[in-house]
Amino acid sequence: MTPWTAMPLLLLLLVCCALQEPSAAKECRDGFYKSPKGVCCQLCPAGTYKVKDCISDGRGALCDLCSKGTFMDRDNQEGKCSWCSICGSGEQVVVNCSLAQDTVCRCTEGLKRDGDSGICLPEEPYPYATSVVLAAVLIFVLTALVLLIVYLNMKQKGFTFKSMLKRSDTPPTNYEHEENLPLVHIMRNEHKVSYGVQRSNESSETMQLIQENKENLKTWIGTDPSAFLEHLNGLNLIPRHVHKAAVDKGGEESVELVLDHCICQGESGCEKLWDALYSVRKQYVQLWKWIQKHGEALRAIRDKESDLKLWIARDPKHLLLQLMSRGRIPNELFTKAKGIRDGAECAELLLKYFIERGNDDCLKLLFALQAVQYEYPGVKEWLEGLGFLRRISKSHVVLNSYSDFVLRDKIRFNTRELLMALRDDLTPLLSQLQIRNILTDISVWEVKRMQARQGSEKATQHMVELVMARGRPRVKQFWEALWDLRESYPDLKDIFEKF
Repeated sequence: MTPWTAMPLLLLLLVCCALQEPSAAKECRDGFYKSPKGVCCQLCPAGTYKVKDCISDGRGALCDLCSKGTFMDRDNQEGKCSWCSICGSGEQVVVNCSLAQDTVCRCTEGLKRDGDSGICLPEEPYPYATSVVLAAVLIFVLTALVLLIVYLNMKQKGFTFKSMLKRSDTPPTNYEHEENLPLVHIMRNEHKVSYGVQRSNESSETMQLIQENKENLKTWIGTDPSAFLEHLNGLNLIPRHVHKAAVDKGGEESVELVLDHCICQGESGCEKLWDALYSVRKQYVQLWKWIQKHGEALRAIRDKESDLKLWIARDPKHLLLQLMSRGRIPNELFTKAKGIRDGAECAELLLKYFIERGNDDCLKLLFALQAVQYEYPGVKEWLEGLGFLRRISKSHVVLNSYSDFVLRDKIRFNTRELLMALRDDLTPLLSQLQIRNILTDISVWEVKRMQARQGSEKATQHMVELVMARGRPRVKQFWEALWDLRESYPDLKDIFEKF
């Protein structure tokens, strides 16, 4: 064969190799990567980096925590973490760098970020002074108008100032009244019974866990409570006066103040606190580890483990196929469980796998059970009795009902409805996207700048596109952020119902 006749054959071989490489790269499912040896390894979680590849398919890579001064804000296969950013001249730290989030900076008071250079420069004094004067005049006029209306209303009903003073010792009934009282008075009364709150089931396991680990929570979160406090405030989980007092105290004292407030609210307060701790767990590594060992999903499965074995043992294939289709179990475990003829043994193997992996994976098991609950008598009734599952199930039902691509398109095509639901107020949502690291500090600044210059519609579209550009996991996190803000944006309920 001459070189000229061999040339077409060589080109054909090169084309075949080029076509095979992309298909090989797609062999590993979402959440895994292909090592140099061709093994599919699970990605290292945020806050860690890869030390060594796994030795067989479906196993996790050997990971280690990022060292001080570095961070990793995503699931990864990187050999090292990124260095934390340092705020520049004229900037101040909003959120300190943690293992899973970079430093968040903003311009100091009196400075404004220049749109072209990105540098913090002094604000123009005259427009600012004018706006302050106008705001002061507007507040004065509104206050006078409100006082006049109140006075006329009181006079019409026969109330006098003296009669109001006699009634001043009546305890307030909500947070709005509490804000008129000194914080010391409020905190003293919270050790009795909170106003307007029925303390029920004070011995609940969640409440006991929080009380018993109060000192640990103070230590874990107290090093930098800013993310924790901003999350509570952004979702209106604590009154404004409690948030302000906690910010003023700072450190462990601020965490203690919030914990005492929530504990005094009884079971409902502790449920809100637990949900908040779960949402910010990735900002605090020790908190994350603690929730993994004591989370509500893990406790629920452990308490019902014997019954679950009996229910699933009737026909484990329904749950097994559901877990495999969602990518919740590795291939080797699916193969092993499928080969077991004894249903009880197969069910025990699956439950043991999820219990050993901790709370986050147990929550995934619960949602898989929701999808096949009609196949197992007893499961449906048990799931309906899990209060924490009802609090979060709507969001996860949507996430588990659609593929990542369909969910992405649904959010993008409903941008206009989303804009109407947000009512031109992107601040709470942008704050949550920044805290959860769904968008970077620079991206949030870009959206705010666009809103000021081109309006809320353009800014909302740009915000959605920025989220889409960060990958499919961010799309799911974006939906979860919207779900958590449903109280701040009541019109979002229509979008959830449409989904």
